[in-house]
Amino acid sequence: MAEIKLASLAHSYQTSPSAPEDYAIRQMDHVWEQGGAYALLGPSGCGKSTLLNIISGLLVPSKGHVLFDGKEVNHLSPAQRNVAQVFQFPVVYDTMTVYDNLAFPLRNLGKDKAIIDQRVREIAAALELDSDLMRRANNLSADDKQKVSMGRGLVRDDVSAILLDEPLTVIDPSLKWKLRRQLKRLHQQFDITMVLVTHDQLEASTFADKIALMYQGQIVQNGTPQELFEQPAHTFVGYFIGSPGMNFIEVSLHDGCAVFSGLMVPVDSASYDLAVK
Repeated sequence: MAEIKLASLAHSYQTSPSAPEDYAIRQMDHVWEQGGAYALLGPSGCGKSTLLNIISGLLVPSKGHVLFDGKEVNHLSPAQRNVAQVFQFPVVYDTMTVYDNLAFPLRNLGKDKAIIDQRVREIAAALELDSDLMRRANNLSADDKQKVSMGRGLVRDDVSAILLDEPLTVIDPSLKWKLRRQLKRLHQQFDITMVLVTHDQLEASTFADKIALMYQGQIVQNGTPQELFEQPAHTFVGYFIGSPGMNFIEVSLHDGCAVFSGLMVPVDSASYDLAVK
């Protein structure tokens, strides 16, 4: 498990970016502490997957640093960073059994057969796959395939972090709540740093201890689900969190009155002082 720190990080897909809008990730500093359950939340195109790929090592940032436990890992491969990444679509070996899929990472590390068997059965039980261990993966449903994909990340007890890139997108809506609950339980059971990328605020708030909300390549607020809902620090947070989101109108203060839409509404001194601040 690792603390993941982003220091002055920025990334552009252009060779010579010259303006803020040229950056998929605008300069940011952020920390995910060791062993936490985190969500990276935001609308499509805000930079969530780009940021996750930078953390995992699939992308090298244009600027800044990625640090694991204080050590810069910018030019280390995903294998060298020792992270497990679960993608939107299940990545499984269809010709292998569920057991062999889960055992594959441990066999590559040369682990003892008894250790492999113990760990595979432990993870399979946690994911409710223990009755399917001898089934070939191509016979599984989409949600069970995704559970196998997640299990391959969890089966190793030495990973720095598990990065989940919208893993519930392909899951049947009636089963999503169940898999969310399993994810939360797995985090509590194995105490590993997890970062979940999602555009679904319900998914984020039911899984994460803290949510980093992204907008236009920046993290505009980081906090607990309750903090984002009750104390939005940016207009986009108020608009995006909650259903329905906040409504906004342009208001100015003049002689102790709130002026909007051609109306002048008196405000008391306490409200006036708060608004001015």
